Amino acid sequence: MKVPQELLDAISGATSVLVTTHVVPDGDAIGSVLAMKLSLEKIGKTVCIGLSDPVPDFLMFLPGSDSTCAAACVEGPFDLALVLDCGSADRVGRCEEAVKSSRIVANVDHHATNTHFADINWVDTEAAATVEMVATIIRGLGVEYNADIATCLFAGLSTDTGSFRYSNTSANTFRVAAELVDAGARPWEIAQSIYDTKPYGSLSALAEAILGIEFYCGGLIASMSISAELMAHHDITEGETEGFIGYARSIEGVEIAVALRELDDGNIRIGFRSKEKVDVA
Repeated sequence: MKVPQELLDAISGATSVLVTTHVVPDGDAIGSVLAMKLSLEKIGKTVCIGLSDPVPDFLMFLPGSDSTCAAACVEGPFDLALVLDCGSADRVGRCEEAVKSSRIVANVDHHATNTHFADINWVDTEAAATVEMVATIIRGLGVEYNADIATCLFAGLSTDTGSFRYSNTSANTFRVAAELVDAGARPWEIAQSIYDTKPYGSLSALAEAILGIEFYCGGLIASMSISAELMAHHDITEGETEGFIGYARSIEGVEIAVALRELDDGNIRIGFRSKEKVDVA
């Protein structure tokens, strides 16, 4: 994996940097933006993390998670906008104007559906997660990992590979993970925070969502509905439902899982996950 020199030059030449990601950010998104901010600050950059939606509660243990800005508080323009783990310009949500007003926009992502919307585009579909690419950028800038950076990167790597269980996990993924552990990431503490510390409301909402799963095509498709009423009843946010779809995917015989999440404005956000026979990217 090689970082485009154009991207490294753009980062090196920028004084002010906006780092952002997609709406309803997951572990890969948050791990990427936090690690990038911590790394760029080590080389003297002024960095703002702008988010359309807040950091999910289960990721608030990550170093720097309290230093993000709501989209309305982002003040530009910036020399450079780094858009991480985001397939299209509109997916940054309320940060879109701040991104567009930046002098240079760079897009770093691992999804095959990426629209190459920026001035500089680095899309590597072989990467298991965007944090794997961010780790390469950090090394390319000559920044040494510390424990905080390593923790953010490892969290993203763990969540986007299903704890290194998904088919996107490669030998390079394990090499990066080993480097992060050497730098101070503590896998068991990260796993405890992400997977083994849940509020009761989240678990009760999950149970209700699982019991409501509907099956189609002889059990090959599992559809899970997560209504605004369900989230309100159990006092959870949309971000806390991020991993629910994985339980539908794990059902024996299911190849495709679908999660339909109702937003506050009545719109429905649809997510897909598959095993190995169907590409739902």
